[in-house]
Amino acid sequence: MQILHILILTLSLPLTTLATKHRVDEFEEVFTRYADSTLIFSGSVPFSAEPKNVFIVSKKGDTVSFFTYHYDHNDIPRYEALPDSLGDFIRDKQFPRNVSKFGPFFSVHEMPLKDGLKIWRQLMELNPWKMADDNSYGSGCPPIKKVTTDEKGNTVTEERLGQHDLHTYFFDLLTKNGTKRLRYYAPEVLEKACPGKDGRKQAIKVKELLLKAFGKKSVFWTNTDRRSYREYPVVDYFK
Repeated sequence: MQILHILILTLSLPLTTLATKHRVDEFEEVFTRYADSTLIFSGSVPFSAEPKNVFIVSKKGDTVSFFTYHYDHNDIPRYEALPDSLGDFIRDKQFPRNVSKFGPFFSVHEMPLKDGLKIWRQLMELNPWKMADDNSYGSGCPPIKKVTTDEKGNTVTEERLGQHDLHTYFFDLLTKNGTKRLRYYAPEVLEKACPGKDGRKQAIKVKELLLKAFGKKSVFWTNTDRRSYREYPVVDYFK
């Protein structure tokens, strides 16, 4: 029997590599030290120049605070009227990336205390610290098989495994007792293609609540007119 693989996707298998030791970054170190609980949310797209956006919600006592980190090379002035070497020098000094994450790309998102507490309660109703992620049940959908016979009478099985270049969401959940890390591959798309994973549905709701709280339409928002990546691709997952 011949098997023709139409498209290869990350297999729907447990992601055991996620259990590897993770180096503590600056956000984790600072918010673990100065807050009781913190939710850090970000996304990535493979082989993409999308901006690096991070949404942070932390709680200390009865105070809930909101922060963003946004780096997009399109936001940085090019100084085209200057010689290249001088423009590069000024740009590197004004917008360095090899410094603290709390530098020029980090912002405090002002939120009234009452509204902040309301959003935190809504987040906790979704139980983010109890969500299961791709490490528990895989990051894809079962393949759709199509069996046909070729001109020589051989049976040919086509396995349509879906798209392989969609986005991934990351949640870092911090407390004084440790950090829980979650990841979800294209949950909006997979939930439509093969629904039924509670953790995936919760992750979508948490993402939508955060976008509303921060006033953004996309995890991959930009400050320019450039169209950003869409979390809801038009194409069908299995085609």
